[in-house]
Amino acid sequence: MEKKYLVGMFSVLVLAMFVVGMNIGNVKDSTAGDNLKYGSDVCIYKNDELIECKHNTVTTAGLNMVASALAYGEAMVITNLTLGNGTTPIAAHTALDSLWITGGLEGATGTVNSNGNGNWSVAHTWTSTGDTQLVNITGLYNATNNILFAGTSFTATTLQTDDQLKVNYTLYVT
Repeated sequence: MEKKYLVGMFSVLVLAMFVVGMNIGNVKDSTAGDNLKYGSDVCIYKNDELIECKHNTVTTAGLNMVASALAYGEAMVITNLTLGNGTTPIAAHTALDSLWITGGLEGATGTVNSNGNGNWSVAHTWTSTGDTQLVNITGLYNATNNILFAGTSFTATTLQTDDQLKVNYTLYVT
């Protein structure tokens, strides 16, 4: 039961993050005059060495998930992560192309971690079971309907047997 509660809280935090993100220019602290800020970074590690960190692209479907959750109370569990060797994700995508479905690189449920107030992450580490497996894209999916919420491309990386690749989406509101 506690896991459902945690997933529900994560959904609310994701919703808040995107509402804030859509209104960054409009939301102000009336006493301090500072804008509320949203950010999201995706960091990719191969065998515990950082490949790169960059921002992701939230899809139109992802934004519509947030709107449905706010307007109609629909549940959002954004915890599924994928890897692929395909084209850079764009807002119009509802799924990534050329996803890995074998070789130890199949889609997986990420681990959600709280990093403090308004800051959380979803991460997973894959272990390659094959040689010369090229990866260059990752996606964060809604676990309920398997629709792409956000994704990014990264420097193409070739994995050999027993290589590990970790993807860590960090989301924050300040």
